[in-house]
Amino acid sequence: MTTRTTPLVGIFADDLTGALDAAAPFAACGFRTLVSPTAELPSSTEFAEVISVNLGTRHLPPTDIVDLTAKAVRQLDGLGVNILLNKVDSTLRGNPGIELFAALKTVSGDHAVICSAYPQNGRTIKDGVLLVDGMPVAETDVGQDQLSPLHSSNVIEVLTYSLSKAGFSDQVHLRGIDGGAGISDLLPVIIAADAKSEADLTRLARRLVNAVPPALVAGSAGISVALADEMSADRMLRRGSAVEPCDRGRRVLIVTASQRTIVEKQLVVLGDSMDLVLAELSLDEVLCGVDDESIVQMQEVAKNDGVVVLKLSGVEATLGATQDETIALSKTIVQNLGIAVRKITDEVKPDTLIIIGGDTASGVIEACGVASLELQGELQPGTVSGVALDGSITDSLLVTRAGGFGDEHALLELVTLLELGHNV
Repeated sequence: MTTRTTPLVGIFADDLTGALDAAAPFAACGFRTLVSPTAELPSSTEFAEVISVNLGTRHLPPTDIVDLTAKAVRQLDGLGVNILLNKVDSTLRGNPGIELFAALKTVSGDHAVICSAYPQNGRTIKDGVLLVDGMPVAETDVGQDQLSPLHSSNVIEVLTYSLSKAGFSDQVHLRGIDGGAGISDLLPVIIAADAKSEADLTRLARRLVNAVPPALVAGSAGISVALADEMSADRMLRRGSAVEPCDRGRRVLIVTASQRTIVEKQLVVLGDSMDLVLAELSLDEVLCGVDDESIVQMQEVAKNDGVVVLKLSGVEATLGATQDETIALSKTIVQNLGIAVRKITDEVKPDTLIIIGGDTASGVIEACGVASLELQGELQPGTVSGVALDGSITDSLLVTRAGGFGDEHALLELVTLLELGHNV
């Protein structure tokens, strides 16, 4: 008789790529890892050691987030997890602090820690200031994102602004590097920690592993890497390769709606280094729904071996829109783009489907009817591989990556890695 496994880590993320890349380091270390593209638990949790769910709260109004978070946290806590990890954006876009506050209230916790640092990808926190490659985050193109602009690079100020929008700033204490003022009431405490290096995250992970469960932390995939390494050391597990010797590089479909400058550079380098077919869809075309003639053309292109890139262009036309209008447009874009990818992949199964950007990944996975994914691990920082356990793309390796990660050669290195897997 097989004994049910008690999950070690429960992850609740504010978007899909977050749910995936926060879970991937554990899969790479040998822990059975399942991911749900929604806020519901994935199927077959009986033997999972790490369970990750996508709350999809990155662009929701703050007041809508609490009930959704509380429900997910109750389900994860009910499984008996040792650590509850709230995956937030490494640059603190979205609604940082609100999900962590809701989780604290749900488990009646005394305190939690937030540290979004990811030194491997240039995200560090020094003296309470969040830096991207040494530059204050609010001064970067990530910090000026249309959907989630940042008003400060100071972590405490970002958290205060976010909690104030939801009306919670007087219900929790925030403590930064100065230790905070004396606390004489019984309100919970959120501690914003610095981390300038991987060693700093390792020390934090060690404290979390040894804490009385459930330990509650919010962070990026940086803390996931540190936790996975710390936990695997206790069980003598080793990081494994996320690429298996199989035909994963023969027919590759890349889908992106990301408008990040670095993604544009990555596509240029990829195109300069290998033959690929670039299919660009205009904003108007996607907003109206991709027509059948365009779908048939892309299906024919996808039948050939090699790399096909399906890319959204012309999004600069939305620059004059308000934030609410931009969010509404984004929802329509990812929904219709997902439907287009579903029609293409129903006709032609790619060996590997690479999706860049969390919102785009959500749209594709929803359109393809995927309710549960099992992860293999990380191919690169912020780049996750796995397989769908249900839906229409179970025969393809699914690779997701955050839009702002990696240098200009990262996408070329990823495709080359997949081709090497094919040639093993």
